[in-house]
Amino acid sequence: MVAVRVLDLLDSVPTDPVPRAGADRSATVVGVVSGVSGGGTTVSVSVLGSDPVPLPATASVWTGVQTAYVLMDTATGRPVHVLGPAPAPVGALEAEAPQAEPTVFTTTVTPSWTGTWRDDRGWDQWNLDRYGGRSDLYQGSQGASGPLAGLADYGRAVTSLEAARVTSADLVLVGNGSRAHLDVVVQAAERTSTGPSPTGPTVTATVTGTTPAVADVTPLAEGLLAGTGLALVGSGYGGVSGLGGSMALTLTYEVAR
Repeated sequence: MVAVRVLDLLDSVPTDPVPRAGADRSATVVGVVSGVSGGGTTVSVSVLGSDPVPLPATASVWTGVQTAYVLMDTATGRPVHVLGPAPAPVGALEAEAPQAEPTVFTTTVTPSWTGTWRDDRGWDQWNLDRYGGRSDLYQGSQGASGPLAGLADYGRAVTSLEAARVTSADLVLVGNGSRAHLDVVVQAAERTSTGPSPTGPTVTATVTGTTPAVADVTPLAEGLLAGTGLALVGSGYGGVSGLGGSMALTLTYEVAR
């Protein structure tokens, strides 16, 4: 007769809590198969939404099997053995979590710097003592000016919004008085030591005198989200102000939750 110490038996008793009243005490349930090893004698299954648990299994063909019958311990509610493949499910095994709706914001940002590049001369080398002075943005050429290109730099004002997508972008343009009528051509561009470095599509807007005009620059949003500024790249000579709300951007954008 083999003597067994009572303390050894106590140490081997499962510590799982007894299922509460109303808990599922079925002898078998259908689990979701997540892995097979040991030549099909060990199968990992998820039971009643649990994390996958590796269990001993009855040898079977598990190729392509998605669900299996699982023997449960009715006293503790624990899975103890995988009995074999279960019929293929009719619908999805797990419902996809609904996508959270993005949060929508609207804000207005203003440039941290504006100015004009004069070809072969550099930044801030045109009409410094006329109209709005150094901060005006010009395009085209006039007399001996050579090609001009204005730029508004927004710093981190746009990138700090952490927008996933810009749904609309409106740009305010106010003429500086150099022309009664001006077709302004705007393009996303970086400020560099050799002038604006434009990229992407262009948007054209008409400015009359010093009356504020609003241009839809949503097509330029990709560049703005990447941290670019906005440049004036048209061939017709004229300028817009870089002060008093001119070159301000009103953005409606989405932030993922």
